[in-house]
Amino acid sequence: KVVLDTNLYVLEKESFDRLLQERPAIAIHMTRELGQRLVSTSKQRFKSQARRISALWGMDRGELVETINRFVKKSIAILPLPGCAPYEHLTNILDVFVLPGDDLSVVNLASQLGMLVEVYGHILILLPREVNALARKALSLADTVISIGPPPLWVEDNVPAEKIWEAHDDPVSLNRVARRLTGHTVGLALSSGGGKGLAHIGVMKVLRDEGIPVDMIAGTSAGAFFGIFFALGWDDSRFDSFADEIQTLNRWVNWDINIPPRAGVLKGAKARDIIARLVENKTFDDINIPFYCVAADVLTGEEVVFESGELAEAIRASLSIPILADPWQIDNRYLIDGAFVDPIPARLLREKGADIVIASSVIRPLRPSRRNKSRRMPNFLKIITNIQNMVENQLIHFQQDAIDVLIHSDVHVDHVLDFKYARDLIAAGEAAARAQLPAIRACLEVGHDD
Repeated sequence: KVVLDTNLYVLEKESFDRLLQERPAIAIHMTRELGQRLVSTSKQRFKSQARRISALWGMDRGELVETINRFVKKSIAILPLPGCAPYEHLTNILDVFVLPGDDLSVVNLASQLGMLVEVYGHILILLPREVNALARKALSLADTVISIGPPPLWVEDNVPAEKIWEAHDDPVSLNRVARRLTGHTVGLALSSGGGKGLAHIGVMKVLRDEGIPVDMIAGTSAGAFFGIFFALGWDDSRFDSFADEIQTLNRWVNWDINIPPRAGVLKGAKARDIIARLVENKTFDDINIPFYCVAADVLTGEEVVFESGELAEAIRASLSIPILADPWQIDNRYLIDGAFVDPIPARLLREKGADIVIASSVIRPLRPSRRNKSRRMPNFLKIITNIQNMVENQLIHFQQDAIDVLIHSDVHVDHVLDFKYARDLIAAGEAAARAQLPAIRACLEVGHDD
């Protein structure tokens, strides 16, 4: 027996039409609510966005509208409010129309927008230079307020902070906002995997060379270590020199051994210093792309996600391989390798707003062919590597439904600190990424009206 604790109200069509005439803003709110419910109930990989009306503060030189136009299949309407700067950057953009706004008022704005959402895929309201009652009304009706540069105080005073998206006046930032607006925010998840993680470099190089946008990155362990270099903007020449440099990092001179060992064989302070040098002592605030680094609290078993503070501290924590290195202490928490809670953080990217998740994985199951035919005892690095591999293979199944495109590099190393085949591993990542380019482009081409 099922009991529904609900009330059903029946409204006749004539009464409903009269209500919309008296309260035209209701139509906009209903459209927004229905869109959000369709998103939450949709089982498609691509989740349509309900954002149809945006208010713009600042001057767009065409990049924002051009990117919105690329992903919205219907035409776009630009609605200038009286007192705004004229929009003059539509020379090469089709299906974008600047509508007259001189007759707009506080009384008729909601009804006008209610009609426009039936015709256009997206409406961009251009805000005036000075605040007035009509501008406040537009802010209340818009799904999102885009501010190119810092927003003025009158915008901040009239709109909740989470509704304001601030962008820099450059194509990269404006395109990122446009993708977010149209449900095409791309997240890149990079798996753990020790030395195998070098393949991530090849994947990232292909994505950049092929013009595949990446709007946020989440990495675990090796994924965090190699992913931060992409977030920092390393070019091909820097990655090329790093392929040689990394082969020198696991020399004995970089091993600060605990005597006697207690929590781990290595203290890991030298590893932290190496990371700090590679990232030039930068913090999360110094990078231009959202970056999330995953570690695990060894005392509570909780997943710990870093998105602020010193990059070297967060990455060192994510690389704390049990037995090999001491847990890394941050804020009275003892942190170990994130692979033991979230080896490929795809769901994390969904939670942070990614609409399309590309995952690069180097995790592979232990195969019967790996059996030690000689029956010799494996060394401690091999034991650590295989223990982590077993855990990773159990946990990645919980991430699969959050991934749109999986790039799997089938690579092998002797142990987690094996970097001697760096160039081969990077090349394998490139090949795996190129094989998935058609699938990635197919995800990017889906419009939010599909």
